[in-house]
Amino acid sequence: MNVSLQAPDRQIFSYAGSNRSKKNVVDVFSGLHGERVSNIRIADRERQITIEFENGDDLTLIVFGPKANVFWSSNDHIVGFRGGEASLPELRPAPSLDNAAQIESALSSDKSLGSLLRLFPKPLIQEMWHLSRGSQDPNTLFAIIKKMENQLANPTPCIYWNEERKPLLSMIPLEHLNPEWEKEVMSSVDEGVRISARRRLAVNRFSGQFEPLIRTLKKRMTQAERSLGRVEDELEKPSRADRHEHYGHLLMAQLHSIGSGEDEVILNDILTDGAQISIVLDPRLSPVENAQSYYERAKRSRQARVKSRERIQGLRKTAQNLKALYDEALSFSSVSEVVSFKTKNEGQLKALMSAQIDPDAIPYRRYVLDEGYEVWVGRNAKQNDQLTLKDARKFDLWLHARGVAGSHTVLRLRGKMDKPPKYVIEQAAAIAAFHSKARSSSLAPVIVAEKKFVRKPRKSLPGTVIVERERVVMVEPSLPK
Repeated sequence: MNVSLQAPDRQIFSYAGSNRSKKNVVDVFSGLHGERVSNIRIADRERQITIEFENGDDLTLIVFGPKANVFWSSNDHIVGFRGGEASLPELRPAPSLDNAAQIESALSSDKSLGSLLRLFPKPLIQEMWHLSRGSQDPNTLFAIIKKMENQLANPTPCIYWNEERKPLLSMIPLEHLNPEWEKEVMSSVDEGVRISARRRLAVNRFSGQFEPLIRTLKKRMTQAERSLGRVEDELEKPSRADRHEHYGHLLMAQLHSIGSGEDEVILNDILTDGAQISIVLDPRLSPVENAQSYYERAKRSRQARVKSRERIQGLRKTAQNLKALYDEALSFSSVSEVVSFKTKNEGQLKALMSAQIDPDAIPYRRYVLDEGYEVWVGRNAKQNDQLTLKDARKFDLWLHARGVAGSHTVLRLRGKMDKPPKYVIEQAAAIAAFHSKARSSSLAPVIVAEKKFVRKPRKSLPGTVIVERERVVMVEPSLPK
């Protein structure tokens, strides 16, 4: 006899022979080994089975419920398979449904009929409502239930197989199921339990091998496709290098028009149409140094563009390979296919499992500011927590519109000693204000603090934090050009 107490695969069935595992096996109730069974009885309206032995001992099986267990009773001494109990739990027989008035009472008090039909599993409750065609007439429902009980007293066990080949065992035919499901009639209840139990175990073994594999492949494939898409989009945009170089030329040509310590200057575009143009400056630098800074940006932008063109071929190949692996894995239907696939692609799968998240595949909104600074913005409360508590570094700057709901925003610094220019912080603050309820304000206060001074209270809602050592900047909500 096979008895399983492990949810959700709880079952009892008999089978000839014994397939004893060689590992992780212990003997229990050894005093019953070799004893002959004299009788088997089932408690009235309760899922409790007792096996009586010729030596006077009993083995009581309570397979269902929160305290599923097997008890060996010998000379008034009771031992539980799972331990802890010194006596058998009290029997609680399911209520008997004797008349339609009980149904009427339950319906009038908004009770579920499941409270009257505790021995009916969910598929039988669904079948009852299907046969009633939606009627809530107590007499109609009572007649249907009694007919089903008579069928259960003389069961016709059958297994229904859904599209995923997961078995559903029923003691009577079910009309409410999808007619495309395969139906297999069993010769006995015991055979039905045995076949469905073994099939469930096989399905669980397959799921344990298949689902982690398919999740990893899908995640990495999505990351690769997202990275490829971003690089392609970036290459389609006009290069920033020409604009930065143009600003550098204008600054060098009109040094006499630029004062020291300015964070912005408006110059005539003498190299094109003469229109006025606004150029952001670093007030810590001289006019010549600001021009050199723009030349350096132009150089870095061109170098990055060359690297992107070189990188895009590798990204396309990676995305194609992952798509091929994912499509192949989707066709698997057996454990042996999954195992063979893992063996064949062992090296590649190992690399995928241990791979770090591609910077281009991060889930947050990303903005690139002047001098290469990046701003990351959470898209929802869950991402806010992830960004602030996991992905932001202690020395990064954390920003949030003050007094209103909004996204967590992080200005990523280059290192612990990095001090970003004031105008960069203000750009990041403007982004934080834009992604908040203060978006329509002409000016909005924004909290700025080092991330190490931001913490989450215990048991607080997602996105909730406490900020210490904050300062506030006033900015116009906007996004970078």
